[in-house]
Amino acid sequence: MQSVTRFFRPGVPGLVPDAWVIEPAEGRRAAPVVAVHGIARNVEEIVDLLRPRAHATGRTLIVPHFAQDHWPRYQRACCDQRADWALLRLIAALRQDARLGHGPFDLSGFSGGAQFAHRFTWLYPHLVGRLCATAPGWWTFPDHTAAWPYGMAAATGEPNTQSFRLQTNLRRFLDRQIVVCVGSDDTGRDANLRQSPAIDAQQGRTRVERAQRWCGAARAAAQAEGIAPAIALRILPGCRHSFADCITDGGLDRDLIVPVSGRRSRPVSGAPEAPDDAPPALSQTKESTAA
Repeated sequence: MQSVTRFFRPGVPGLVPDAWVIEPAEGRRAAPVVAVHGIARNVEEIVDLLRPRAHATGRTLIVPHFAQDHWPRYQRACCDQRADWALLRLIAALRQDARLGHGPFDLSGFSGGAQFAHRFTWLYPHLVGRLCATAPGWWTFPDHTAAWPYGMAAATGEPNTQSFRLQTNLRRFLDRQIVVCVGSDDTGRDANLRQSPAIDAQQGRTRVERAQRWCGAARAAAQAEGIAPAIALRILPGCRHSFADCITDGGLDRDLIVPVSGRRSRPVSGAPEAPDDAPPALSQTKESTAA
């Protein structure tokens, strides 16, 4: 039997997200998989739909909950509420409780969660092994001319820590297995799809077209960096913009959670230095509703 628990740290609202943790019965500490929800925040549905695959592969599954009141714009990862710091703190807390080992984890996300996942991996490439991003509404492109969050340039035109890290991390970000998934019928332009003439011109009009363009740009950037890209695009036949449909009809669970033997992740050597804007330890922060 799997162990399914809800993990939370009382007294630190807005600093550490609560999370569902599904662990294999035998207590193995294989590289875990973190699955990030979309803006519907359907955490329990994600747990129910991914539990069988986690059990079949023996992987630990972590599904964090970025609550609306604390992380309304978590999709950007490096947002005002620092959702990236929140995930760093969650992983540190789980390691402190001996729930996780200290190696890289695989990261996946659906819709808004896929926005978070690819940006977090880019900001912290040493922490993530394999990346799977499904149907984000828009992307950050490996583009030196477009301003964050659409590309790697500083929004103000002046260099800053964020744009520097994106540009410095580009090679390490692309040097891993990246799987991009999207439903073949995910072609609507609903209110949750970021739209403007500039975005449509850069990225395309639908989630399918945007996934195709981003994969092409990422492969070209990898080749320019001297990397043989391992970036795959999978179109899920007959699937709309629905996590449940993508799992039950498109087999998305097999892309999100792969056996450890099927992973190709960049080797990590040594302990990386903490980034300049690393979050303070919980012991150094006051109880707060904002990260």
